[in-house]
Amino acid sequence: MEPDMVVQMIRDLKEQNVPISELAGDDDSTGYNRAIKEMPDLHMDKTSDHQNKGNQAGIENGLRASIEHIFGEHAHCMQSWCGYLKDKTTYKHSSLPHGKDLKSLDLKSDLEKWFLDKLVPNSKKLANLASSQANESLNMTIATKAPKYKHYSASSSLSYRVSSAVLQKNEGYSYVSEVHESSGLSPGAETLKRSLKLNRKRDRKSTISKTKEGKKQRLLLKKKRSSKNSGMEVREGKTYESEIGNEHPDQEEIPEVMEIDEVDKEAITVAPLLVFDLETTGLSRSSDIIQLAAYSKDSTFDTYILPSQPISKEATNITKITVRGNNMLYNSNPVNFKYPHQALTDFVTFLSEFSCKPILVGHNIKRFDCHILYNALRFYNMYSEFCSHIIGFVDSLDVFKHVVPGLSSYSQTSLVDTLLDETYAARNALEDTRLLFRLITCTSQGNVISDNITGFIFSPNYPHNCHIQQDNLKTFSEAINCKAVSKATALKAAHSNLRLSHLKLSIERNGIDGLRALLSELTNQGKVRVTSCKKVIQKLYDFLTRET
Repeated sequence: MEPDMVVQMIRDLKEQNVPISELAGDDDSTGYNRAIKEMPDLHMDKTSDHQNKGNQAGIENGLRASIEHIFGEHAHCMQSWCGYLKDKTTYKHSSLPHGKDLKSLDLKSDLEKWFLDKLVPNSKKLANLASSQANESLNMTIATKAPKYKHYSASSSLSYRVSSAVLQKNEGYSYVSEVHESSGLSPGAETLKRSLKLNRKRDRKSTISKTKEGKKQRLLLKKKRSSKNSGMEVREGKTYESEIGNEHPDQEEIPEVMEIDEVDKEAITVAPLLVFDLETTGLSRSSDIIQLAAYSKDSTFDTYILPSQPISKEATNITKITVRGNNMLYNSNPVNFKYPHQALTDFVTFLSEFSCKPILVGHNIKRFDCHILYNALRFYNMYSEFCSHIIGFVDSLDVFKHVVPGLSSYSQTSLVDTLLDETYAARNALEDTRLLFRLITCTSQGNVISDNITGFIFSPNYPHNCHIQQDNLKTFSEAINCKAVSKATALKAAHSNLRLSHLKLSIERNGIDGLRALLSELTNQGKVRVTSCKKVIQKLYDFLTRET
């Protein structure tokens, strides 16, 4: 709080004959000193808001350690904060020139004179700590009624806003009804009901906060905030520092933790199932689409697409599709075709016409079809629009492995033979979608997709994320070959949107602590981003800081 505000607050309370015996706050005593000077008849003690309450010896020890630590003396240091005690071989000071200990005995003597000689005799006062938490709580309540980003100081409503915050703090949420009643108005049945509910919630929260479990929860939340702040500082680099504009700025920002996409559970329950299938020029993910078909209970989509690359013999043998000059043929019969951009535009339009966003279902799509479709749509800058018209994907191959375990083959042809007792040898995208729709809805297994959709649906962004992750993983190849990191850990780092260069940058910014903060950041689900294992982090640090 600003010193003039402290003085004014004390003066106002004094004028109202409110006795003040103690002023609790941080160790900036300017406001306290001014108040005593202007109002010498005050009998008020100053106490500190600090973490070592009642520990006079601990405060004296900490004061000495703060001086000795920077001069390379660690007898009074504690391992919980002293980097030297944690790792004597690699420790460097983060805020001293070249990370080395200070050597000047004159400087040490002056620091001891100014800090130890003045503060150690007052350690008893410093240990008699008080908390300003109640004040901060009241400030938060006032901020909800008079936000700082709005100018209320010139408004007559400010005093009413602050008064309502004080009433809420002292009397609870029932103050609104009490004010109404004192003014001769109806307290309001709904207002009473609402205030009773809020008061119960506040009392319940207060009771829980005093329990052992409540304290554990606060410590856990504090740990999460600390982890988040440390990770953010390492990811962003220096953003505020004296004369930072005169130096070469560190402008690269390490990507934040990729949030795990969560599918809308309510939307899933009403979403129609749309089975789709692709025929392609080959078996690689870089192949072109030559037929795109989709089938649902009420609608059908089917189009042939002229490719920009030749169709392989293997693909022709399977699909019976060929290209001769400017003609496309299926089973040697000419078919109508479209160019890729038009065909994909028509498909996105077809999806947009569903009253509820559909779920796209396909066989083996997680490993093949999704990536082919992603590459085609991305080439024409249409993937974002495509994603806006669907809820997600489901791979029927994974679902059938779960629902009907132990089969010798899970190919679509084999499943048709086993579950529908039919022989199916043709290979056409539209026929494939019709049969797959029957497989997932009309077998003795029930509606296998609808019954298992929650566990198998994946985000429309999956192909995009997978593409990024594969590029990230390639940067770890040397570290994996040198056994500096396991492939599983490297894969986890790649999945969290990290490249090896990002780990190097974290070390440049804050040494091994920076690497630890980055790798142990928490995701939106409360899980560690990559790892918090000290051995794994140390091994990576040694590899990244080795002499080239």
